[in-house]
Amino acid sequence: MNSGTEARTTATVAVDLMGGDYAPDAAIEGCVAALEQGTHILALGDAEAIAKLRSRGDSPNLETIECSQVITLDDPPVSAIRHKKDSTIVRGLNAVKAGQAGGFVSAGSTGALVAGGVLIIRRAKGIDRPCLGMVLPSRSKPGVLFVDLGASSDVRPETLVQFGLMGRIYAERVLGWDEPTVGLLNIGAEEGKGNMTARKAYSLMQAAPLNFVGNVEARDVFFGKADVVVTDGFTGNVFLKTCEGTVLFQMETIREQVDRSMRSRLGGLLMKPVFRKLGEVLDYSSYGGAPLLGLEGCVVKCHGSSGATAIANGIAQALKFISNDVASIICETISEIHRDQS
Repeated sequence: MNSGTEARTTATVAVDLMGGDYAPDAAIEGCVAALEQGTHILALGDAEAIAKLRSRGDSPNLETIECSQVITLDDPPVSAIRHKKDSTIVRGLNAVKAGQAGGFVSAGSTGALVAGGVLIIRRAKGIDRPCLGMVLPSRSKPGVLFVDLGASSDVRPETLVQFGLMGRIYAERVLGWDEPTVGLLNIGAEEGKGNMTARKAYSLMQAAPLNFVGNVEARDVFFGKADVVVTDGFTGNVFLKTCEGTVLFQMETIREQVDRSMRSRLGGLLMKPVFRKLGEVLDYSSYGGAPLLGLEGCVVKCHGSSGATAIANGIAQALKFISNDVASIICETISEIHRDQS
C-alpha cells in the first residue's frame, strides 16, 4: 500500500477505480475532482489504474491500495466476496469495516456490494434487510428518494416500514429535506389496495414515526406525491429499469422524427435548449449514486455507466453521509422503535 498521508479518519472516502462501464478513467477523473476539493481519498485499483491516478498529481490527501482482482458482473456475488479477497470491492469494504475509510464508493456489481456490505460491514442492529435508495427527478420538488432499487427483493411488511424510516433519515440528514413525506408504492392510491404485504405495511406505516401520506401509484412518483417512495427491491428495480427504457425509447423516437424532414430539423434546432434542459433534469449523474442504507457503515453505489461527474458526486454524497453519522442514527432510531414496541 502506498500512503500519501498519515491521516486515516472517517473523513476518508474509499473509491473503487475498477467498477463501471468507463473504469478506470471515470473513477480516476472523479477522484481528481474530489481531491481538488480537499477530500481525502483511498483509491483501490490495479497497478495500471493506480499509476494513472498518481500521474495526475500525487496529492497529500491521496492513499492507494493496489489490488490484483476485480469482481465482474458475471461473478456470483456471494461467491465472489468469499473468494476474491484481493478485489477492489472486498478490500474497499474491509477498509470501511476497519475504520481506514469512512465510506466506500463504487460503480461495480450491485449484487457484490450488497452481499459484501452485509457479510463484511454487517447490517445495523435491528435492521432486517438493507435497501438501495436513489434520488429520481420530480416535477414539483428537488427530487424523490426511491427505495428499494434492488438490494432486497423478498421483504416483510415490517421491512418496508424500516425502508421508510431509513429513507426519511437519509432525506433529512444528507439531502437536507425538511419533514419529508413518505409514501408506499402501490397499484392504487386508496387504502386497502395491493397484496397482503402492501396492506399490512400500510397499517404499520400509519403507526410509525413517519410523515406517511399513503399509497403512491407508479405514474405519480415523479409528480411530488411523496418525498420518499418505498417498495421492495424486486418491484423497485423493475420500476427503475422500465423508466430508463421508456426515456431511451422516447428520446430515440424524437431523434428519428426530427431527422425525417427539413422542417423537422429546423424545429429540432429551435427546441434544442428544451432538449438540453430535459437532459439535465433526467441526468442521474447530478444526484451522485444510491446509498446502501441499513449497514453499520457507508456504501454508495454509483450507476454502472457513471462518468466522472457522477463518481465525484457520489464521493460528495458519501462525505455527507459520514459527517451526519447517518448509519448510527438509523441504528438508534430502529432500536428506539423496538424498545417502544416492547
